[in-house]
Amino acid sequence: MENRFFLSLLALVATGVCGSDQPNVLLIIVDDLRPVLGCYGDSLAITPNIDALAHDATVFTRAYAQQALCGPSRTSFLTSRRPDTTRLYDVHSYWRKHAGNFTSLPQYFKENGYHTASAGKIFHPGIVSNHSDDQPYSWSETPYHPPTQAHKQDPVCLGPDGSLHTNIYCPVQVEEQPGGSLPDIETTRYSVSWLKKWAGGTAVRREAPAQPFFLAVGYHKPHIPLKFPKQFLDLYPISSVSLAPNRWLPKGLPPVAWNPWNDLRWREDIAALNVSFPYGPLPDFYARYIRQGYYAATSYTDSLIGELLTTVDHLFPDTIIAFIGDHGWALGEHQEWSKFSNFEVSTQVPFIIRNWRRTHNDTAAHGISQHPQSFNQPEYSGNDHSTYEHFSSRTGCESLPPKSAKSSARKAVEYNGLVELVDLFPTLVDLAGLPTLPQCPRDSSQVRVCTEGMSLSHVVQGNLQTVNSNTKHNNHRNTNPWDVMTNEVFISPAEPNKGNNVWSVGSERMAEASDTKHKGHTAGRSMPWGVETNKVKHQQIHSKRTDLLEFEEYFKPVSYGEKKAAFSQYPRPGPTPSRNPDSDQPHTRDVTIMGYSIRTHRFRYTAWLKFDNQTYKPDWDHIVAEELYDHKTDPQEDHNVVGKRFYTRHKREVYSMLVRGWREAVRYS
Repeated sequence: MENRFFLSLLALVATGVCGSDQPNVLLIIVDDLRPVLGCYGDSLAITPNIDALAHDATVFTRAYAQQALCGPSRTSFLTSRRPDTTRLYDVHSYWRKHAGNFTSLPQYFKENGYHTASAGKIFHPGIVSNHSDDQPYSWSETPYHPPTQAHKQDPVCLGPDGSLHTNIYCPVQVEEQPGGSLPDIETTRYSVSWLKKWAGGTAVRREAPAQPFFLAVGYHKPHIPLKFPKQFLDLYPISSVSLAPNRWLPKGLPPVAWNPWNDLRWREDIAALNVSFPYGPLPDFYARYIRQGYYAATSYTDSLIGELLTTVDHLFPDTIIAFIGDHGWALGEHQEWSKFSNFEVSTQVPFIIRNWRRTHNDTAAHGISQHPQSFNQPEYSGNDHSTYEHFSSRTGCESLPPKSAKSSARKAVEYNGLVELVDLFPTLVDLAGLPTLPQCPRDSSQVRVCTEGMSLSHVVQGNLQTVNSNTKHNNHRNTNPWDVMTNEVFISPAEPNKGNNVWSVGSERMAEASDTKHKGHTAGRSMPWGVETNKVKHQQIHSKRTDLLEFEEYFKPVSYGEKKAAFSQYPRPGPTPSRNPDSDQPHTRDVTIMGYSIRTHRFRYTAWLKFDNQTYKPDWDHIVAEELYDHKTDPQEDHNVVGKRFYTRHKREVYSMLVRGWREAVRYS
């Protein structure tokens, strides 16, 4: 009886709060997280809560950041503009003053009726977000930052000598930390409290109680220092942690491509190892500790995300949930650590979206969402709960699995096409039913709202089937002959996607001007085919068609679009690794070379070009160095084959794609 009453109460809360026609949105951003997750096939990772989210979501298995550095990457995907447009390659400028007054992702939702709030690291702090987290533009209320983040660089890591140090490897006792907690724990508590207050109607709202929210929650770990509750080490005995299988310098690697991981070298534990600069490898025993620490920090974050997701699912089932990392992180591959490069391990990120309508359709009758595998209740292969109880009793978090735990979660939809973080903004806009973003013109410095990405709503909303390499070519598979194969995913154009939108500038003008193809489309929403939404006189259509000509190049429908390539870049102050200027994180004024990297379905090609830091333009006639990796034979990017005669034609083709740029890298069906 009590359970029935509790479910009824939850249903009433959900109906009252989510009664709006538009869904709530939860965006989770994890700092420096590469796809070391169970749902991405990592056999070592213990991440049951993120895996449970993936179970009922679309998992993008090949997603890439536009630059492997926090400030430029976050500014890029939060404005849906690439670093050459934001003109941010470091952490020393604010895009609104430096490049253009570009509308941000939360700002767009705020301007379209949402209450926007943030907790933790969303925008990069400091001048990158104008020392205000982009206030007053992006948020409806003051962003929350955990007080204990002020102690990020404090010497709190216990060393073998019994003293406290500023180390990379830093398992800690939580209650002994300054402030008695850790930043991500505080961020989770704040976020959970915010959601409960919003559900109870006590949070400050600018509009009616049914106003939807956009909540962004940013987690710091596994960003260095690898500071996490020491109990999480129990999940990864050091004997179970392997070394990187390709822990040597790649053959033919040009010096300009090398990342000497300067951000690690000054830490006391690394400095004590006396590793030679720039190519000296870390000793195997310590490399193993850092890998253990990274996995443990990731599981720690997963445990907190579990508490957050449980709260959202209980109170706000009609919520779009997006989960991303801002870039990757090398764990000893190629003898490198940290980010700061164009390698796959530095640019590839986790990218997961759970659409609200899928959850709503399945659970509307109950008022709450039910998942095949609930958050905080992963399926365990063992029953040792001592570690879990030990941690939860001190933090209030109830998500740490026992050290023998492994999740059995499976993806609902796995998309193996190429996607980019700049696609996040237009995708969330389309899923929420807001006015569709137009594609940016070549010079968008005066255009407040546009995207240099592509909406993935047709993937998230579409009728998709996951197809592995063994099934894709089987003759016995019953495939409609009109199916369109988008890399690994089959999409049936016989059932037009309800979320199809139009890349446009002034979508109303385009809908009016089209005879048939775009008839029925309005800004941000699509109507059934053949339904007229506006009746205009013939002469009005004729005059507007004239206006359309000047926008022709970015009036492209995104229905069933597939990217042929993803693009990343990284700056360098010179052709060789250096400490001063820092070749890992050079100031823009010191940048003389830019590495432009293109990832196709088979190749990664990088051209290191002479770069003018005043005009922000590369010199395509001055190539300093090149890299070419064939993922068909070399998925770990260990052999630079750019000089091999066999690859001459391939190099020419990918170089041509790189020069033509991202606009020409989308294939439309």
